[in-house]
Amino acid sequence: MKHFSLSLAPPGARMAWLSGLGALASRLYVYLSGFLAIFLMAASISPARFGEYSIYQSVMEVALVMGTLGSSLLFSRNAASVPPGVTRGDVVRTLAIGLPLATVLVTVILTVQHMPVGDAPFLLLVATLAVFSFNSLRLSFGRGLGHAGLLNLEGGIRATILVVGISLCVAVRFDLGVAHLLLINLFAVVVVCVAVGLPGNGAAPPAGRAALGLASQAGATVYSLLMFLLRKSDLLIVAYFMPLSYVGAFKLAFLLAEAPSQFVQAFLVTKTPAMLETDAGNFTAAKLRLAKHSFLLGCGLFVGLAALISVAAPLLKLGNEARTIFMCIAPYFLLRTYTIHHEMVLSLKTSMGSLGAWALVEVALRLASYGAVVMVFPDKPHYVFFIACVTDFVLYETRMRLQFGFFPIVRLLTRRQAS
Repeated sequence: MKHFSLSLAPPGARMAWLSGLGALASRLYVYLSGFLAIFLMAASISPARFGEYSIYQSVMEVALVMGTLGSSLLFSRNAASVPPGVTRGDVVRTLAIGLPLATVLVTVILTVQHMPVGDAPFLLLVATLAVFSFNSLRLSFGRGLGHAGLLNLEGGIRATILVVGISLCVAVRFDLGVAHLLLINLFAVVVVCVAVGLPGNGAAPPAGRAALGLASQAGATVYSLLMFLLRKSDLLIVAYFMPLSYVGAFKLAFLLAEAPSQFVQAFLVTKTPAMLETDAGNFTAAKLRLAKHSFLLGCGLFVGLAALISVAAPLLKLGNEARTIFMCIAPYFLLRTYTIHHEMVLSLKTSMGSLGAWALVEVALRLASYGAVVMVFPDKPHYVFFIACVTDFVLYETRMRLQFGFFPIVRLLTRRQAS
């Protein structure tokens, strides 16, 4: 006698589940290889050289925004449009404008930091930036077509090559310098560049004249710089007025607390084509399951990380302080595992001008929150995340209401009560 299941999985459900699991596995690989690379560098070179290399890496991150004119998002949004919204002409024009501007930015930042300009590390940094910018644009184009595998893996590939390179140098007792580390990094981005051209990573942009508007790329640059300031500047802010012991504990707590949202983001990147097809007319409650599942995934990851830091805290000099900070900032980053779905949908469906305006509001609120917290709790700047937890929730719910006509949290709660 045959038995029929009442709940049949829809076509493609298994493939979607596997792609999501693969995205999470790739993000775990990126984190583990990245941490291993940092550990090896810290153990293999002097603190001064490690600090100098860290500055070059920070400069690379902000210069990448300028080198691509913040257009990675535009490449993803327009990759699958008909007629093609992105062409090879866009790649050439973006790099032709962005790379000189990025080089100027690198020069200014290094000059302010009293670091040399025009020497071997500077030239290696600029060369790496050129290849890295090209990779970023191509991988973003592939993301818009549904090819996110290499996009999720490339950070781990770079870190793995760095680990292998450092290990070989240590094995032969070679005296590693900053220029050598930057040379290994350049080799790593070249390897990724070669991998970008493989058939499995999607087609390249079609031939043709540039299709993106310069005004939209200018807006994308402003938006990307604001988001960089919002997501990457917390450590720099607290470093201005807090002792180094606090900064170290804050960095450790921040890395752990941020990890679940990074995992969730890697999972959601694989859903880019579905997000691009979403509009006010077809945004049903079922489509919010991604946000719900993301939050549940974040809850599970946070339980594991809380256990990890609780066990590791007694073994680390900064462990107890890092654990305290982690517990304070965890609610905000747990909320991020829910709002990051809204952030990605809005970034793909909202005009660049609107994105820039809302990003400016977020930055202004964050800076004002820091000012208020520092005045009341001068030795606990991480309390700012209690305020950010409320403001981010209100902002993203409001933006979803304005863009799609409903509050996601209300629809989720209403659906749950109805069921």
